[in-house]
Amino acid sequence: FMAAELKPSYDTLQEKFRAATAKLSWQANHDALTGLLNRHGFDAALQRAWDNTRDTGVHHCLLYLDLDQFKLVNDTSGHQAGDELLRQLAAGMRRALRGSDVVARLGGDEFGVLLDACDAATGEQLGEKLRRMISDFRFSWNGRIYQVGASIGLVELDQNWPDTAHLMSAADAACYAAKDASRNKVRLYRRGDEEVERRRGEMEWVGRLTRAMHADHFRLYYQPIVALADGALEPHYELLLRLHDEDFPVLPMAFIPAAERYQMMPMIDRWVIEHT
Repeated sequence: FMAAELKPSYDTLQEKFRAATAKLSWQANHDALTGLLNRHGFDAALQRAWDNTRDTGVHHCLLYLDLDQFKLVNDTSGHQAGDELLRQLAAGMRRALRGSDVVARLGGDEFGVLLDACDAATGEQLGEKLRRMISDFRFSWNGRIYQVGASIGLVELDQNWPDTAHLMSAADAACYAAKDASRNKVRLYRRGDEEVERRRGEMEWVGRLTRAMHADHFRLYYQPIVALADGALEPHYELLLRLHDEDFPVLPMAFIPAAERYQMMPMIDRWVIEHT
């Protein structure tokens, strides 16, 4: 008799537990602002797509999208305006693509898109459709009208990729190569593309420099600056920065361009000043 009375309470608790578990699972894989997949959810979707390509030979396409001029909205109208712009663009991107395609917010104003069962030519058409939609969109906030654009990197998933990390790196590099080439473009990654490969090399320096900073692999050297003319001048020295995370010192010309491009120079400047 008591068991019969307790069963409804048990069923209610089980239902609440399932609902809470489902909510936590959704939150772990989705972006709270836009309702799109987040980086974690997108990484899983990309892995499934790449596994499908290896198993069946069906090609898919990966888009890496970065908004142009988004910072202007945040700087002039505040983060509330920027958040609303992201929400509206996220909804617009879902409408512009096919039902089987996947859209994710990877962070900030960066988005990832998986185009299902799609070759590079179709991927370029859909990427261009997405770019035009964003470029034609007008965002109104407190009497101001804003227009943003999108730089898009495109990579075709085929069986020649070693893993999804290389796919994301190539798409990211193609996106920023598009941004370098006057922005608001779709750039298809092709193997051997020198400009994109240069960009990928610079991007790899970001992680390497961050690790070097934490592991204390930077070194300072100095050399005297000597006056050609005689004179009782105070001694002067030139500081030289080197990176020692391999068996030999790495000269600044190898990593300073990447540090400048990815806004890491203030961090390096502070380290030099603190250690001088």
